[in-house]
Amino acid sequence: MTVPNHLNTSILNYLSVGGAWQNILFYATIFCLIYINVFLTRRNKTYKIQPIESALPEIGEVFPSATEETRVKTNQALNNEVAALKKELLALGEELELSYVKSDRLNDQLSEILDCLELTVAYDRTLWDWSLDFGSREVTLSEYGLRIRGFSKQQRPLFDEAVMVVDARHRQAVIDAVEKSFKTGTDFSMTYIINPLDGSRPKEIKSTGKVQYNEHGAPLKLSGKFSLTYTEPLIKK
Repeated sequence: MTVPNHLNTSILNYLSVGGAWQNILFYATIFCLIYINVFLTRRNKTYKIQPIESALPEIGEVFPSATEETRVKTNQALNNEVAALKKELLALGEELELSYVKSDRLNDQLSEILDCLELTVAYDRTLWDWSLDFGSREVTLSEYGLRIRGFSKQQRPLFDEAVMVVDARHRQAVIDAVEKSFKTGTDFSMTYIINPLDGSRPKEIKSTGKVQYNEHGAPLKLSGKFSLTYTEPLIKK
């Protein structure tokens, strides 16, 4: 049975996140993260540490007719072996802990990417919009923009409130860039970290905007788009 061409086109358009290369890179990244996550999870489950004491036979059982000197030497050798095994187990524990941390980080990234995929499938043109009114200093964000910053639905915070979500390391730079855009008409373009009000993990935002003017050349508002960048190194700095 053949599938109508218009149905194929509809499905492809529904799942598409952009151009051909964008689709390939996007879905390849998702499958890669899923594979790594499954690999690390299975690897963690395979490590089962057996008690050392139960695995060691009694010296008398191994050397029933050994002299006292021989038994002392054998005991010392076994103690050395136990010490070496303990060091190996400690190293293995550290490796497991690191694997758990990496697995948790990959799970977080995978959850955000899947969340982004869900939003992209249900995409609308206002999903990533934002604007700042020049007169009232009121910030207007899309419903998704409010949610990832921890604001309530349909809230319109003032700029002084909205900028407090920005990480302290980047806050003044964002304020300066906004003021420069209003004063000179320069396009706004910043990458910065936000710390959501709901206590969720920090997110890196790429935001751009342009100044809009009235018929007299006075600035009305600064508006544009934002996106999530998913670059972990900048968040750690």
